[in-house]
This record gives sequence, structure tokens and C-alpha cells, in this order.
Amino acid sequence: MTSNTPLKPWRRRARIAEIHEIAARQLEEPEVEFEIAPYLEELRAMETRPRAFEDVEARIMLLLGARAKPTRLKRLLKQLRERRVADGDLPLFEDFEAALRQRTGSSVLLGHDFAPETFSELDHGVVWGDVGSAIAALGELTQSVFLNSGTLLGVVRDKRLIDHDDDVDLGFLLKAGSASEAVTEWLALGEELTRRGLLQESVRSEPEIYKLKSTGAYEIDLFPVWIEDGKVFVFPHTCGELTESEVFPLKTCEVTGLSIPAEPEKMLALNYGPDWKTPDPYFKFPWHKAIQRFATFRDGVRGATARDRRKTVLTYGTFDLFHIGHVRLLRRLSEMGDRLIVACSTDEFNAIKGKTCVMPYAERAEVLRACNYVSEVIAENDWAQKRADIQEHDVDIFAMGDDWAGKFDDLADLCEVVYLPRTENVSTTDLKKRVHEQNLEPVNAGAS
Repeated sequence: MTSNTPLKPWRRRARIAEIHEIAARQLEEPEVEFEIAPYLEELRAMETRPRAFEDVEARIMLLLGARAKPTRLKRLLKQLRERRVADGDLPLFEDFEAALRQRTGSSVLLGHDFAPETFSELDHGVVWGDVGSAIAALGELTQSVFLNSGTLLGVVRDKRLIDHDDDVDLGFLLKAGSASEAVTEWLALGEELTRRGLLQESVRSEPEIYKLKSTGAYEIDLFPVWIEDGKVFVFPHTCGELTESEVFPLKTCEVTGLSIPAEPEKMLALNYGPDWKTPDPYFKFPWHKAIQRFATFRDGVRGATARDRRKTVLTYGTFDLFHIGHVRLLRRLSEMGDRLIVACSTDEFNAIKGKTCVMPYAERAEVLRACNYVSEVIAENDWAQKRADIQEHDVDIFAMGDDWAGKFDDLADLCEVVYLPRTENVSTTDLKKRVHEQNLEPVNAGAS
């Protein structure tokens, strides 16, 4: 029987240590039928802020062993390293990282995804030859194609392709003089590249970034570039901060013989921040800000292709004694996007709020997972986690009941914030009152 009594601290620490050991063993000696979801759910339910180091390490090993959620895995690794650095214990992170490499038998834990190969395992001469051929083919359509983003970072900082990278990035100069003109020209370019057989079939899933065919297991990503009033725009990192003379005319890369921006260091600082010279295999680009800054271009391209990115909706609640009001709310939320994540309050957090539930967290979470409208259930452990959750899960819409109207408007810089009216005269409190007034005792009904 599941208890809704919060675990005592020493029991929580002991259980986290057990899961840590299980995760390490699974990483080293994988079991085919092993399921990580129950362990991740346990860790969420026992979570404290900040998370215990063993908790974070256990999550990392579970995700890495299952080759699941690479974006979340990269974020956890970055957070763990930053915390160890803050505590003056970087060697502890380096030892953990080395152990992961040893257990997985790989020198690179992950690139953009769990790619079959990264550049650490490929012949760079062959890659550059392939990229040169792609640029030559594009040269018939534009006067300027240059090494961009991670590829530019590699040749400038490391004088080579970055070991943990697994794709090549190119910038393509359009004739457009505005974002709206860039939309029209970029869509026409996609049709022309398709006609010439240069694009992968997946091009339509992300129309603002084209993926060229390559001869290897890596991808060649093509990004739009245009000049507006003497300012350069390179989706998604440079939004008019650089002048035309800081980028053009292009110069020749000493490493590859291919073209790069006139002052690449300035573009790299915009893309990767002031510390771009320091290698960071767990860097994550701030896509939410980029989407806002390039809204005219991105929305124009996606609207024209009628293939919007899957939208993720996030909501929070206790969901005790699951009832028709919950069903109607979740149905409305699911209709707002393609994926609905529900953050369910843990028993420990409810205790902080002074709220007592009939059903323990594990049962409430299980009921939510069984609801067809819900894609994923996560644990709500404190008031402050919402901003981190939105970023971690790439949330497009944050939605709550209108009794919270105005309380979360500060999250609007990350995503759309919506307050929905609740079902009248239906709530868990009302349900408890009805049971009490009718002198009914909830019972476990047998199968009939």
C-alpha cells in the first residue's frame, strides 16, 4: 500500500543512493527489459531544492543508459558541473564524467542527440571535402555561403571540427532586405533545393533550417542570412547586432580554405556568449529568446508551410480525487497544443502549502498518466520550479485556472501564459463536501 506520508530525510537519502547504484549497474550491464520511468518518478517525488548530487547523477545515468531525452540529459550534466564548480569540487564532476565514458565505452557522451557518430570518430578531410561540394552546389544560388555556428566555433577556437559535434552549419546569404522578404525568398530556395535533389526529406519539419544531403552520418544544416539597413541577421543567433562590414566580405578560413565571416569572433560571442573560447560540451542554445527575436521570420515561414512545431502545454495542480472538473480542464488544455505535461504536487510540497490529500502523490500521478489527454506527468516540488520546468521541457503555453489570473504573468518572457475558467460548482473541495453531507464513506468497489 502506498503511503502519502513524506519520507524521513535519512530514508530519502538511502533510497536515492539505492537508485544511484541501480542506475550505475544498468549503465554498465544493461538489462533489455529495464524501465527507467518508475525510478525517475521516485526521484521526482523525493526531490529537494537544490537536488542532491546523488539524485542528479542517478537521473543522468538512467537517461544515458536508456538513450532517452538528450536535451534534458545535457542540461543535467551542465547543471551538475556548474554546481561542482561553485563548490570548488570540479574534480568530482570530472571523475563522474570519466566514469560515464568508461561505462558507455565512448569518448563522447552525446552530441546534439544520441548520434551514431560524432566528429571525433570521422575523417575530417572527407567531411571538409563533402562540405566543399555542398557549398559549390549552393554557389549557383548565392554569392555568399560561410561556415556558421558550431562549425565556425570549431575552426576558429579549436582549428578543427568539434569532437562532440555531429553536424555542419552553414550560413546562406539571401538578397532579402527585411524579415518578410526573407520569408518569401527562403521558401522559394527550399523549393529550388528540393528540385535539385539537395535536401533531405526531413526539410519540412523545420522549414527555417534546411538540411542538405551529405555523404556521411552527419547532417549539413543551412541557416538563412540577410542584411537589413546595413545590419546582419543570421537565424537564430545574430539579430542585427553586427554591421555588414563585420561579416562581409567573407574571408578564407586558414584551416579549411572555406569562407568564414570577416570578424568571426564577434559572431561567436553573440552565438555562444562571452566565454565562447572555453569548450562546453553541454552548451544549450537559448531557443526561446531566439524564437521571440526572429518571430516575424519564423512565424512567416512556418505559417506559409502550415507545419507548425508540436506545441507543448504545461499546467500545475494537486489533482486529488480525480473528477469531471479535472477531465474537462485537461481536455481543454490538450486541445491547445500537441503535448500536455502536468506537474502534480508532491505530498511534501502539499505539506508546505498546508494542504492534505486523500490520495498520495504516487496514486494521483498514476491516475493522471492514465488520462488520455496527458502526455507526461512530472513532480511539483516547490513554488520556484516553474521557470526551470518551462525551459527544460521547451514549453510553448503555460496554463492555469483563472483563480490564478495574473499570478504568473512574469513567465510571459519564456512562453505564452493562459488562464482558463474552471468548471463551475465542481472541485475536489466540493466533492469532499458532498461525500460528507451525504454521510457516504468512499469504498473500494469490487468488479461486477
